[in-house]
Amino acid sequence: MGHKILLVVITLAICACQNSPRREYFALSASEADFNITAQTPVNQFVGIGPVIIPEYLQQNKIGYWKTPQQLILLDNHYWAEPLERGITRVLALELQAAHTDWRVLQFPWPNNQRPNYSIKIDIQRLDAFTDHLVFEANIDWINVQTRAVLGSQRIKLRQDSRANSAAIARAISELLQQAARIITPPPLHNGS
Repeated sequence: MGHKILLVVITLAICACQNSPRREYFALSASEADFNITAQTPVNQFVGIGPVIIPEYLQQNKIGYWKTPQQLILLDNHYWAEPLERGITRVLALELQAAHTDWRVLQFPWPNNQRPNYSIKIDIQRLDAFTDHLVFEANIDWINVQTRAVLGSQRIKLRQDSRANSAAIARAISELLQQAARIITPPPLHNGS
């Protein structure tokens, strides 16, 4: 009798595993215009993106939204395709490269043989999805990599309409990053310094 019960339990467990919902993965994206760059422009600056710092509650692979200002809902079986800070770095690099064709944009961490002249440190204070919108707040510092001096700072605060589902959240964050890249303002940069 005990063997029959054990066999039934094992069969139910196998069936439950086979019926579990499949995981869905979402990635951030750069604007379509960025993929149509064809002009060859000489590189005058090597600019690094990073480090990008995000709040600890975003340092996970599940996608979520705030049901209330204190309650974060993580969506079942909906995951980021890459760590969020890496996706943010990648999209900002693509957007800035498209906007400044004379730059060579490097993603942090950069190899020792390709150190940028300047880096853009991005400290994201908020990247919060709610049921109907998304809020992005970040401090931007331009740093001379050689001297480690902060050359300029900027605060960015943006809002984007959105819905509380994974595809809409990924799309809204992508659009906010595209907007942020357009308003990130470099201080005067010296060629090759």
